[in-house]
Amino acid sequence: MKISFILQDNSERTVDFIEGETILQIAKKNGIHIKHNCEGFGVCGQCHVLIEDGAENLSEISDLEMTTLDKANNVTINSRLACRIILNKNNDGLKVRIP
Repeated sequence: MKISFILQDNSERTVDFIEGETILQIAKKNGIHIKHNCEGFGVCGQCHVLIEDGAENLSEISDLEMTTLDKANNVTINSRLACRIILNKNNDGLKVRIP
């Protein structure tokens, strides 16, 4: 299964993922930098990403994620935390922008 990251320079990088991984784990495994201070516990808000395509196939946003996003900068309707999204086969082809 594949996920595409749109990097800050607007280049796109597509990598493989395994069901059960988070977006943050996939990025780290593939040398794609996403800021994060809390090591994936969903409390710092720094791994804020924008879902460009495939948001309809993601799990619903949790109360913890929503509260943490309130602390992040430049949040939009497409904002999610890379550490809180666990991917599955329905997320094949997901596009994520790193702000």
